[in-house]
Amino acid sequence: MEPIYQIYPNEIGAKGKAYLAVRRCRADDLEDVLRRGREKLLSLGAAEIYVTCSDPAAPLEEGKLADCRLVHVRDMLWMERELTALPPGGAELDLVPLARERGGAWLTLHNESFFDAPNSATYGPQDLETALEEGHRCGFAQYSGVPVGIYELNLTGELPEIEGIALQKNFRGKGLGRALLVRSMEALAALGYGRCRLMVATDNAAAFALYRSAGFRAAGVQSRWFQMLGSY
Repeated sequence: MEPIYQIYPNEIGAKGKAYLAVRRCRADDLEDVLRRGREKLLSLGAAEIYVTCSDPAAPLEEGKLADCRLVHVRDMLWMERELTALPPGGAELDLVPLARERGGAWLTLHNESFFDAPNSATYGPQDLETALEEGHRCGFAQYSGVPVGIYELNLTGELPEIEGIALQKNFRGKGLGRALLVRSMEALAALGYGRCRLMVATDNAAAFALYRSAGFRAAGVQSRWFQMLGSY
């Protein structure tokens, strides 16, 4: 069985970060796959490398492996909530749907707002096309007429997903994050949904605390991520 893995170098230029996702691998091959993936990403200029493995036959654990040290840094956790008895606090913000003519502004605001979020991806033209597709509701979070953040709602799965909400750095710490979350839930409820889900990195302390305080509860781990540190 040939191992299957993917490398993600797109964040190297902006953040120095790169990712390795092992999809299929025998336990005996795991060390070689990690070594090859790490060498490739280092050759591309990665300063930080993170790895996950979705094959239960080759689970990752903390410790020395493939001439490096694996340190668990986060889980990507699914959380769910009923769309009833929604908390107050959304009136300050308006959700303004995305239109193609404002696509460039939306991409810029998205990437600014998510830049320092753990495990975040920089969006480009193809991501904009996805945001404009049927089954997606994306746009701007607007405060006093000014775009201060973005939202992404994905209606294509078994449960509707709040795929992304984020604010520009200068507008954080003012209660607008809770307002954006509430407005997103209200939008899904208005579409007739009774339950929703979202994903959060467990080391994103502010987002994790917000979602829990708003009534979301853990529903399962999507992936576990380890940082690959230098050999010792």
